[in-house]
Amino acid sequence: MGSCTVCPFAKYWYLVLAIVAVVWLWNRMFNASRRTPLPEISGVEDLSEEGFEEALASGLVLVDFWASWCGPCRAQMPIIEETVPELPEGVRIAKVNVDEQKALAQRFKISGIPAWILFKDGVEIKRVSGVQSKEDLLALASEGAGEDTKLH
Repeated sequence: MGSCTVCPFAKYWYLVLAIVAVVWLWNRMFNASRRTPLPEISGVEDLSEEGFEEALASGLVLVDFWASWCGPCRAQMPIIEETVPELPEGVRIAKVNVDEQKALAQRFKISGIPAWILFKDGVEIKRVSGVQSKEDLLALASEGAGEDTKLH
C-alpha cells in the first residue's frame, strides 16, 4: 500500500471502525435502560405540574420524586408495589418523574433521587431521601397520619 496524502488515517481504518462500533454499542446499551418502560403500579398516581396542587389538596400523600434512568429508583418500584395495599386508610402514594416535571423538581429543591416528600392537606410535613423499605414507608405514612401539619 502506498501512502495516502489525502487521509493520513486511511491505513488505520479498522481502528476507526472499531471505535465507532464500540461507541455505537455503548450508546445503545446505555440508552436502552432509559427507554425501558417501567411498569405501572396499581394505586399509584403519576403527578404532573398541572394537577399537582389538586392531587395533594386533601389527605395524606407520599410523593416519590424519581427518574427512569435511576437504579435506586428502579429498585424502589417493587417495594412501592408491595407497600400500596398495606397503607393506612386515606394515605396515597404518588410519583413525580423529575425528567418530565423539571419545574416541580426545582420547586421542591430535589437534588438527589429517589426523594420522598410527605404532604398532608397540601402542606409538606416531612422529607426523606434514598430507597425506603416497605416498613419505612408504612412508618412514614403512620407518622404523618398522627402529625399536625407542621414542617420538619
